[in-house]
Amino acid sequence: MGFVLVTMGLGVTLYGKRTALVAGVLASTALQPVVYSRAAVPDMLLSFFVAVSLYGFVRAFLGPGAPKQRRRWLYLMYAGSALAFLAKGPLGVILPGITVLAYLVLSGNTRKILSLSPVSGFLLFLLLAAPWYIYMTTLHGGAFLEEHFLQRNLQRYFTDKWQHPGPVYYFLPVVFAGSFPWSLCLCAGLVKLFRSAAWGSKNEKNFRHSGLFLLCWFIGMLLFFSFSSSKLPNYVLPLYPAAILLAARCLDELMERSSPSRLLALSWGTSLITLALLATGVSILSRKLHEPPGTILLWLSPLGVIVVGAVVFHFKRSLKLWLVICSAGMCLLLAVVTGFAIPRIESLQAVRTLSSENLDRLTPGEPLVSFRVWAPSLLFYSKTRVIRFNPDTDSWEKVAATGARWVLTRDSELELLRRISGAGFDVIHRMGGKVLVLLGEKVGGPTNNY
Repeated sequence: MGFVLVTMGLGVTLYGKRTALVAGVLASTALQPVVYSRAAVPDMLLSFFVAVSLYGFVRAFLGPGAPKQRRRWLYLMYAGSALAFLAKGPLGVILPGITVLAYLVLSGNTRKILSLSPVSGFLLFLLLAAPWYIYMTTLHGGAFLEEHFLQRNLQRYFTDKWQHPGPVYYFLPVVFAGSFPWSLCLCAGLVKLFRSAAWGSKNEKNFRHSGLFLLCWFIGMLLFFSFSSSKLPNYVLPLYPAAILLAARCLDELMERSSPSRLLALSWGTSLITLALLATGVSILSRKLHEPPGTILLWLSPLGVIVVGAVVFHFKRSLKLWLVICSAGMCLLLAVVTGFAIPRIESLQAVRTLSSENLDRLTPGEPLVSFRVWAPSLLFYSKTRVIRFNPDTDSWEKVAATGARWVLTRDSELELLRRISGAGFDVIHRMGGKVLVLLGEKVGGPTNNY
């Protein structure tokens, strides 16, 4: 909800209430933001606060108001950045910084950098962000700073330590698919801005700067993540407010200046993308979830409403009606996926099942060893301290000194675990290629002793 509201707020300031309303509809139904709004990852929180930070900048520099009011909006920019920093570290500063600096440079306003109230803004940033970092450093010492800043941020960006590689164009299909069913609207909005030397209509006073700002936001963040050594789809979530506003502006202009051929291409093109997603989705999900293709097709059947929308538009020629039908189809799809597909997917999550359903035997405070297996959800579901062990760099003696008996690893690593630990173990549970083992003693039940 917050993501939608801040996107609409940006739309009101940049383009007006009608574009903002369209942006609200798009933000509520775009595939990737909606899916990740239900995921236990910090990226949506980061995206929200980055958007809040940039909203403060937009209100200060592109919106109406007296100088005193603009200073207050700048404080919102710094506050949003500080909260984004708390959500996911340095990205909370880097992402708004890329957008703001790129915009000021390309718009020829570099002298305005000093008018950003950097001193008082920095003090506000420290007031909000520093206490938690100071507390965590006091609690965990230098290990926290090394883990959080060096490994989780610098090494994640500059090295492939976390084994999530991808080509430089990795995020192009991610954003295209993630903005579905508004993917073509986004592409059309980008093409229009690039083709127009004036960055938009000369009749709109702020349109030139609005379009430039959104391009700096969208392309700046896309390029930043494209050159990261580690790549995951959720990384680009912070650029979606800009993507949605570009798509919304395109739709709003099409409503103003109706172009039958372009509108037909938009509606039928979206339908072709929908059919392609249906075909590939059924095949991939059936194989991944071990469900019959008919069941997967039933889960994805609400996508057919989008195809119906193209048929209706072909005869009615109402873009608003097409927008409503596509949005209704996405809402129905998300309802079906939430009610039927997600529970099924969750039941197949090996880390969740192995850690939450089998570790009631742990004594209070007993750690769990993660042997070449890692997922952020492991800490949540196991509800205990997790020791990550890398046989290439770590010593097993340190693990043994903790008294750890439970190890989560992969089937393929069992022989290596036996050699390194020098102990026998029982396999307690197998699932999804992962195994939970108990070191050094026999347990009851159907287990496999090594």
